[in-house]
Amino acid sequence: MSPIILSYGEWFGDIEIIKPVIVLRSAVLYEAMHQKEKVYLKVAHPGQENKERLKRESLFLRDAQFGKRRCDYLPHLLAPYVGATITDDPYGKTMLGNHLLYFYLFEYFEGQPLRDLLMDNPQLWINHVGWLTISLASAINCIHLQGLFHYGLTPDDVLVRIDDEPSVPRILLFDFGILVGKQNINHIWYDDFVLPAYMAPELLSTRGIRGDYRTDVYGLGIMLYEMLIGKPVYPFKLKGDAEVIEAVRKKERVRMTREDVQKIVDITFRAVSPQPEQRFATAADFAEALLYFFGPPPPPKKRRWPSANTIIWFAIGLLTMAFLIAVALSFTQF
Repeated sequence: MSPIILSYGEWFGDIEIIKPVIVLRSAVLYEAMHQKEKVYLKVAHPGQENKERLKRESLFLRDAQFGKRRCDYLPHLLAPYVGATITDDPYGKTMLGNHLLYFYLFEYFEGQPLRDLLMDNPQLWINHVGWLTISLASAINCIHLQGLFHYGLTPDDVLVRIDDEPSVPRILLFDFGILVGKQNINHIWYDDFVLPAYMAPELLSTRGIRGDYRTDVYGLGIMLYEMLIGKPVYPFKLKGDAEVIEAVRKKERVRMTREDVQKIVDITFRAVSPQPEQRFATAADFAEALLYFFGPPPPPKKRRWPSANTIIWFAIGLLTMAFLIAVALSFTQF
C-alpha cells in the first residue's frame, strides 16, 4: 500500500506539516506545528502491522516516561489531542482520504537523520563515531531492560546533532523496530519494516525467529562498521530485497578499510559475526568494550546564562514587586 506523504503547509487534523524528515518502510517522520509548538509527528503507513507497531511504540514511550529508569536517548511523548493526556491517549487516529492513520507526537529535538549526516560527512571523526555508537547502544539497552528487542536498527532510525564546546554527537532514537519480547516474537514478526541490508543473518532464516539480545548487537555492529568505512556495509540502492538478502547470506560486505583503529575494528568484527554466540552477549557489553577506548560522551556544557523561561519569570517577579511597592507607597500618602 502506497504511503501518504504530506508536504509543507498541509494539515493532519489540527497539526500543520512543516516538512517530512524521513520516510521509513513503516512510517514517516515529520517536523510539524501543534498548538503553536514545534513538534515531531510520526505517522504509520497504511497496513495493520504498521499500525500495531506504532501503537506498541507509543505505549513503550509512555511507560518509559513514567518509569523510574530514565533514558535520555528516547523521545518525550506528547498528547495527540488538545485536552488529552498521554496516560489515556499515547497515540492518536485521524482520517486522511480513505485511510484511518495512526500517529503520535513527541518533543522537538534539533538534529537530522544519521543517514543524512553520513551523506554530508561520510568520514566522521573517530571520537564522534565512538560516542555516537555508545549512545546508540545505551538506547538499545533501554529497550532490552524491558525484555524487548529492536531487530531493525538503521541510520534512518536516529536523529543526530553535533554540539559545540564540547564537540559531541547527541542522539535521539525515534524508531524502535519490532519492539516485542521473546514469547511473541514469532507471532508478531514481519520483515517489511526494515531494510534487509541491516538485518542479522539469523533473521533471514526460515526456521523461525529466536529472541536473543545478540541480534541487536549485530545491528549496532553494522552501524559502527558503516560509520567507520563511510558507506553501507551491504549496498542496497538500486537493488531488490532478494539480491541484498543473498549478499548478506554470502557475507559479501564492503571491505573494511580502516587500519588506523585496529582495536575498534576488532570490536566491530566481533559484533557482526555471522554466528550469534561469538558476538557480545548484550548491548551493554558492547558499549562497555567501546567505553574502554572512548570513555563516556562528555556531558553538555552548562549554560552561562539562565534559560529564556527563567528570565521571563524573573522579569514577571520584578514587575510584580514593583507594582506592590507602588501600591504600598500610594497608601502611605493618605
